[in-house]
Amino acid sequence: MYGNPCSFVLQVKNSNKSYGLWLVYIDSRIHLDDRLVAYNAALTALCHHASAFDRGNVYASACILDLFLQMMDCLCMSGNVGKAIQKIQGLFPMAANSDEPPSHLLSDILTCLTISDKYIFWVCCVYLVIYRKLPDAIVQQFECEKELLAIEWPSVHLQNEEKQRAVKLVEMAVDSVKVSVNSESLDSDTNVRLAQQFALCHIRCTLVLDGPACCQNLLGKYMKLCPSCVELVLLSSRLQTNGTGGVSFEGFEGAISNWPKEVPGIHCIWNQYIEYALQQEGPNFAKELTVHWFNSVSKVRYPLNEILDTVDGNSSHGLLELASASNPDFLTSSSNQMEIMFGLINLSLAKLLHNDHIEAHVAIDRALKAAPPQYIKHCLREHAVFLLNYGSQLKKDAPVSEQLKILNGYLNDAQALSVYEPLSRRFIDSIEKPIVQQLIRNILSPVSSDFSLVNFVLEAWYGPSLLPPKSNQPKDLVDFVEAIFEIVPSNYPLAFSVCKLLCRGYSSINVTSDSVLYWACSILVNAIFHAIPIPPEYAWVEAAGILGDISGIELISDSFYKKALSAHPFSVKLWTCYYNLSKTRGYASTVVQKARERGIEVG
Repeated sequence: MYGNPCSFVLQVKNSNKSYGLWLVYIDSRIHLDDRLVAYNAALTALCHHASAFDRGNVYASACILDLFLQMMDCLCMSGNVGKAIQKIQGLFPMAANSDEPPSHLLSDILTCLTISDKYIFWVCCVYLVIYRKLPDAIVQQFECEKELLAIEWPSVHLQNEEKQRAVKLVEMAVDSVKVSVNSESLDSDTNVRLAQQFALCHIRCTLVLDGPACCQNLLGKYMKLCPSCVELVLLSSRLQTNGTGGVSFEGFEGAISNWPKEVPGIHCIWNQYIEYALQQEGPNFAKELTVHWFNSVSKVRYPLNEILDTVDGNSSHGLLELASASNPDFLTSSSNQMEIMFGLINLSLAKLLHNDHIEAHVAIDRALKAAPPQYIKHCLREHAVFLLNYGSQLKKDAPVSEQLKILNGYLNDAQALSVYEPLSRRFIDSIEKPIVQQLIRNILSPVSSDFSLVNFVLEAWYGPSLLPPKSNQPKDLVDFVEAIFEIVPSNYPLAFSVCKLLCRGYSSINVTSDSVLYWACSILVNAIFHAIPIPPEYAWVEAAGILGDISGIELISDSFYKKALSAHPFSVKLWTCYYNLSKTRGYASTVVQKARERGIEVG
């Protein structure tokens, strides 16, 4: 497959700054020990080159971070979490209870990373020490530039020694980041955004390790450092309770009162306040809040005497009744796209709660058009829920064709969303001739369409299952799912939902033939096979669990494991699933031998 091994190694050595060649070289290593040696060699070479020639290079930093995280993931999935943690402990000046010496490689890696990548490095190290794995949100971004988005910090029980190790690492991470910020610049929007995301991760991590009291103290410190960070203000507002631990709105009231008028974000804070009130107290209180919101923001736009002339003395919401999404005068001329979007969403909520569905629809349509890329998913959810409940073109029993029409419209609206291009393909941009560039792109498999946006809308419509509740007949289910896969063929989360629905034998689905289950397994495997970059290990493991519970799909299972163990050849979980299957088919000893050739022990 890789030709002459000696020739290939020579090519890597002669182009030791090539991330793409190092990836191929790493993937060609058959045994686990050789794979880990290759990771170390690649990181050493890339760090050496970056230190000498490319210090501060964003691409070099992203490649080094990616290979480091892939190496840690390889250790975790191969059953060597302890070794991964020991490597991280090598960062400590005195690594007590560690077989690893102080890690010069990790120090070199940190030196070569940009500020934004250092944030990600430290968050991932802390997360691995606490949860014994990397964050799913980061693993999904392998071979791409990374962001600290959607990282969940669930509660976890740690032994005292484990907790102290995590706390010590957090302290080291914060000190390291402080030094980097003091010595470099945070002038780019990306660095500022990642600094704020690091602060949020630090607070949520502290909540897990030390509880709410310490979390509140830390939150206060960060809010003084980043007073205009909307996410920190919202987190603080939600964490505040009354004296008995019940719901309190004082945090939101204080945030609104103290928010600087010249800083964008007030409409976003109001939006979350109204949504929180709607969940906790119901529509009546939320309706009052929308009036309060509109009157307060109108004071910024109009003098008090104009408001008094406009509003009927007997009507506290007279000004709101006159407001129109077609001419949103309540928005100031300095409002940015985020403010415009949230202001229009708030107007839509206000009109909806006051039974003006026409103006509510106009407002939410305009909000979607104004949405900047980083907030478009939030706006899509609001728009999708509105259409489901109040839109004339999408009723709850609308045909699949209408749903697809709306989904395709959303995808067109979201064209501004950034596409994660694999780091290994960046070399194409440096090719001077456009014809050659296009030829290379045609040879390589295209990057999969992002299914997260489609699933975001499906979840807003149908909940976590992503499936319509009225799919009582197999044909309805098949038509719906096949239509979605026409849009995003790699949508394996949707395929998981389909398989789980059928395997659980829901009474609402009349499964009269094994062919429906066979179809569900086929679309699941095909979706995973279609995905580029390769899906993370946990997706393959979940699929293996589903396939193992279904009979009569031997050909599908054989094809799946061949691909799965090629994609993740050092996954103990996948080898164990394959071994359990092989015991029922009579070739368990063969699987044990193949796993052992990879350095994995099963059975």
